Formats: sequence, structure tokens, C-alpha cells
Amino acid sequence: MPDVTTRTVDARGLLAKHAAEWLGAVSRRRSRRAYDGTPADADALERIGVLCDAWRPYPDARVALVKRPNVDVFTGVVGSYGKVLGAPHVLVFIGDERADFTDQHVGYTGEAVVLDATVLGLATCWVGGFFSARKVARIVELEVGERVYAVSPLGRPIDADSAAERAMAGLAGAHHRKWVAEIAPGTKRGDWPAWAVAAVETARVAPSAMNRQPWRFRLEDGGLVIAKDSRFETPRVTKRLDIGIAMLHVEIAAEAHGVRGDWTDLTGSDVARFEPRRAE
Repeated sequence: MPDVTTRTVDARGLLAKHAAEWLGAVSRRRSRRAYDGTPADADALERIGVLCDAWRPYPDARVALVKRPNVDVFTGVVGSYGKVLGAPHVLVFIGDERADFTDQHVGYTGEAVVLDATVLGLATCWVGGFFSARKVARIVELEVGERVYAVSPLGRPIDADSAAERAMAGLAGAHHRKWVAEIAPGTKRGDWPAWAVAAVETARVAPSAMNRQPWRFRLEDGGLVIAKDSRFETPRVTKRLDIGIAMLHVEIAAEAHGVRGDWTDLTGSDVARFEPRRAE
């Protein structure tokens, strides 16, 4: 499979077009599990559907929008505890499991759609472990080699956090974020370029499974390397998927500083390297 340096011109153009909006949505996005069941506005669904079709920065990752109202594919942590409720629509994050770096590609690709939904006033929640793959397979056609890596509800949340949402947030420590100096120790030297510091700060607030924040950063020969916090990996929702989400945050923050670049996939604890170049 081609690595990220071969992504299409169309994907580059979409990121450049929407980067400012997506960056603004980063601070507004919150994971929500309780929805009012009201279908989203048709124009909003149309925009998200068009983005899902067009936004293919990697050949092994895509997002499918299930517009059909009130399709329940979600399960709970124990029984129905923590289950997503009342979501009128579903985003399905799909990858070709035969490729080498699909997990991070799915995370990167999916987060753009999540942030675009936030721009449109809709709520989402990355769900990697608590959904029924069997039910999803009934509503989304998968190609040979593909599987569903995660899903997200899509819709309008209830006005206040539900008891289940508050409990899940407490369980995950959702309001506790690692300090920049912890995830990118080199920033303490004060010699990192402004774009790289902004990239780390924006990645810092990316969603991750149980808020584990498994990303670490280092500046190396002018490029920004994003790595796992340890070589230990997890099943179902891998650290690489979480880090793919953070990679999208890195890139839109760099874009805001007039810096564009290319990602190269890496092996081992290192996940990817962002090589900057000045925006045209």
C-alpha cells in the first residue's frame, strides 16, 4: 500500500479548505453518549456525506455515514452501562486490515469527519470497543479485506450530560490532560518552532480510548515524530488508532501557522513523522 506521501491532491485541497474550521472545532468537540433522537438537518447530512465520499487521504481507510434514523449498533461496558442512547445517525470508520498502517489511517481519516460534524453543531463520540460488528455489517457494505474499526453516534445531544455520560467521563478521567512537557519533553528547551508547539498543544486534546493519551512527540531534524508511550499495544482499539486521530490535529494546527507537510508511516514505537514545508 502507498504511504501517506502519495495521498491525493483532492485530500490535500480538502484539508487546506477546512483546516481553519476544523481547528476551531477542536476546543468545542466533546464526546456525547446521550442524544435527543432528532434527525440532523438535511443540509448538514449532505455535507457530511459528501466529505465521507471525497475525503480519502489513504487508500485503506474510509468513513461511511448511515443516515437511516435510529439504528442502534451500540452496546454498554457492562450490560447497558455507558451505552450510547438516542443517536439518530451513525458514522462508521472502516479500514482494510490487510494493510500495514490501517489503524492510524482510520483515526486520521475519521477525525476529520468528526470535527466537520462539530462545525455543523452535531455531536459525536468515538466508540471502538462497545458496538455490535454484526449489526454494523447489516447496514454498511464492506469490501473484501475491510472491517469496522470504530463507530460514532451522530446527532444533537440532550441539553445536559446524562448520568451515564458523567459516570463514563469519571471512569475515563476525561477532564484530565497530560501536560505538554510530559508528552513532548523537548518543548521545555524553548527552541521548538511555533508550529510544532501549536501542533502538540492541539494534539494534546485529541480524543482517545479511555482518555489514555498514548502519544509522545519529539522534534527530530526539523520534523515532528509522533510515537506511542510504550511498545505495549492493545487489542480492538489500538494506540495507533488514537495516534492517527492526534495526527490530524497536528496537521490542522501546522496549517494555521502556514506550514504544510507530509506524513511518513513508521514502525515500532514510532508511529509517523510529519515533514514540514511552507504552505504555498
